[in-house]
Amino acid sequence: MVTLDLRSIKAIDVHAHPYLLSSTPLSVVDFVQKLSLSVIPDMFKETTRTNPKLPFPGTNMYMQITIQRLAKFFACEPIAEEVVAHRNRLVHDPAAYTQSLFRDANLAGHLLDFGYPQPPLSKEDYDQLTGVPSWEIYRIEPVMVRLREQHADFGGFIEAYRAELRDALKNNDMLGLKSIIAYRSGLEIAPMDEAQARDDYPHFRSDSRAKAKALRDYCLHVAMEECQLADKVMHIHTGVGDGEVILPKASPSFLLDMLRDKKHVETKVHLVHGGYPWIEEAAFITSILPHVYMDISLQNPFIGHGVERILSQVFEFAPFNKVMYGSDAFTCPEMNWLGVHLFKECFARVLDGWIERDYIDQDVAYHIAEGVLYKNFEEVYPSTKS
Repeated sequence: MVTLDLRSIKAIDVHAHPYLLSSTPLSVVDFVQKLSLSVIPDMFKETTRTNPKLPFPGTNMYMQITIQRLAKFFACEPIAEEVVAHRNRLVHDPAAYTQSLFRDANLAGHLLDFGYPQPPLSKEDYDQLTGVPSWEIYRIEPVMVRLREQHADFGGFIEAYRAELRDALKNNDMLGLKSIIAYRSGLEIAPMDEAQARDDYPHFRSDSRAKAKALRDYCLHVAMEECQLADKVMHIHTGVGDGEVILPKASPSFLLDMLRDKKHVETKVHLVHGGYPWIEEAAFITSILPHVYMDISLQNPFIGHGVERILSQVFEFAPFNKVMYGSDAFTCPEMNWLGVHLFKECFARVLDGWIERDYIDQDVAYHIAEGVLYKNFEEVYPSTKS
């Protein structure tokens, strides 16, 4: 029996994306497609079910939990068609609907990656939609793609690239840089090699998706240097993502050589998605390197009931002050909302188990929960403290 109640603790989401929310009604297929990590249009199809309470074909446990929790929020039956119908009535005012969900979850702010979708959405418009404070991270890959079109030679490109990163980090609301190098050439980062990076540059100029590993590694090193100079945080995508990720090279363990390099060891690094499914590796890295942190986004909420298992495993190694709450929400406010509720439910069960075993008491459990849900973020990003 869960005795710890975390609902009153505010949450700050350390990794999410902005989105447009239309008042146009959605079909059930449209809605479950928005909930899915799949970008394939025909992943879900209209269907007639003999029993409407059966899960909608193609949905998984995370989607079922979303339907179940939204049904309670709307006070309707946990049937996909009814839930979507209630949603369609409420979303005629997108801002009012979004903000009602955020208030219900006590979601008090979020750190946003405007690198997806492209072209970037407006921060001002998104802040008005959600009604909560937001901060940004600056994704390096769109900068690289844009500047390659403006500079024929490597020297001009890298000079402009470094200058743009440095300038972006001067913005108080810009809390760091982000790389999705795991999608392009993998996380096995080689030492800086200017000659090889220069040789790769023509390939990158002709194809923005070219592997160009030496160039991409070089640009990540530059980003790490600029974060160190600005006392900002380097975000690195680790683990799974969409279908383009180079999965065999996506484990955070591949980053160890770079992270232990004496010129980077003082740089704050945020392992986005906590390396899932290699969460033990990410947790271990946070336990041995003083300036490396991780979040529990994407696996929360997308693996549903598995979030409880993940939280237990993460804290087998990770220090309590090195782990932060996240969602990776990217299409609709229901993702942000469920992320908070599911995380709190699962974390409460994990903490209750520790209390029952006499590992901690309730006061310590509540302190740990506050840390992961928002206080650790404020310590890692001190400029955000109110």
